[in-house]
Amino acid sequence: MIARIVSQRGFDMRLYSVPVLALVLILGLALPLRAQSTDPCAAPPSVDSTFTCLFNIFPRSQGSADNPSIGWALAQVVAKNGGSGPIASDGPLVIVNGYGVFVYDGKQASAGKLLDHVLTRNDPATGFVQATALSHIGPALAYLAALKADNSPLFDKLLSDLETRIAHAASQLKLDPDWISKLDAPSWKERPDEINAMMTYGMWMALDYVQRVRAGKVKNFDARSVAEDFYNGGDKRYEVPFNNVMIGTFMLAALNSVQELQMMIANNTDTINWADARVVVHMPIGTNYGAGLTLSTNQLAAALPVLSDGKIGAENILIMPYAVAPCTNVSVITQCPLEVFTSDLDAATYGFYSQTAWLGVYNRTQIARNAFYNVDDIETVLSKQIPGDYPLTSADDIDAFMMRLKYSLINGDQLLSNSVGFWLPGALKANGWDTSTLKIPGVNAGFPKGVKRYPKPKS
Repeated sequence: MIARIVSQRGFDMRLYSVPVLALVLILGLALPLRAQSTDPCAAPPSVDSTFTCLFNIFPRSQGSADNPSIGWALAQVVAKNGGSGPIASDGPLVIVNGYGVFVYDGKQASAGKLLDHVLTRNDPATGFVQATALSHIGPALAYLAALKADNSPLFDKLLSDLETRIAHAASQLKLDPDWISKLDAPSWKERPDEINAMMTYGMWMALDYVQRVRAGKVKNFDARSVAEDFYNGGDKRYEVPFNNVMIGTFMLAALNSVQELQMMIANNTDTINWADARVVVHMPIGTNYGAGLTLSTNQLAAALPVLSDGKIGAENILIMPYAVAPCTNVSVITQCPLEVFTSDLDAATYGFYSQTAWLGVYNRTQIARNAFYNVDDIETVLSKQIPGDYPLTSADDIDAFMMRLKYSLINGDQLLSNSVGFWLPGALKANGWDTSTLKIPGVNAGFPKGVKRYPKPKS
């Protein structure tokens, strides 16, 4: 099918011999040679110079307009003829990074023009910081238990500081019950009572537990106590476990960005050809360097096919967190400043993401597919669904989400947001994209038997 579509676009890679095209697999993989002080082809003949000269005739990275290589020339022809596969080389460019999702025009006359974007970064104005701060109390207590077990001199101070900060935040929550209405969080404003109930209960429960630890009322404060009495609500004072609060805050933090991203895609369906979208996922993951490198470990990238109702296919998406954009400091790989993406891209930055990053890698995969048309494919088996995936996991199954949270924490290839990120898009789609009636685990679903909502704090 791919070969047929390629031919319709006027450029059939099968016209090239298999041996030459086999080498195209190296395109984008070959490491640059050591810097040459002179043209190797003009240097005195030797094994090094003649083989370097031969090497340079092929890779795309070794070519330029003044000194074209085979790979470079082929890339120009492919771009000119609309792409080497089903996805056009002038389709919209979508950049997914640590700030959000940005969509740019890919047409030659207006390449790099910003069409729309959604910010997903951490921001108190969206409620992300508030929800995550509450959620973090859970692992913070486990860390403190570890400090105590190690007789750390910082244990008492940090426990006291945590108590003070929880108390101050809980006090402000009580003084400003209308805080949600001031957020830039449409999906939160649909359920302020449910969110306030969760936040108020969670803050009370955390403060109560910390105060009892400081007063010596929690026997053997250790990891087991935190897990059984606090996380799982084994203490009879706590009608709802803190596990529910942690999952609820994770869900709320993700809900806004998922909803806004789906709305952006839906609102631009008539003007943007999402089927030709060229998606570059370029998001350094903090210090979790090995995480989110595939569609099965990067929930934001995996959400795009779901949120676009299948218009953006998995083949449109390339994940490349370690690419070095022109505006980054190459000694410390990071992403460009936000202002680079919230306006039209300059030619160098657009060219990097469009040609070097996306088209360079995509071309190689499609050319190789046609070159080896007489070699059988290796059938890959898709990963089976695991707890926390939709629809395998129901909104009431908090234990499954806790399993996924643990899985995301102990596996270095996982993003922490994967604990809820592979459930929420599917659940929202199944609910007709209506966030107001969505059953959200830990917010309005998943309560223990006999409990229908978060109870009011005990005095």
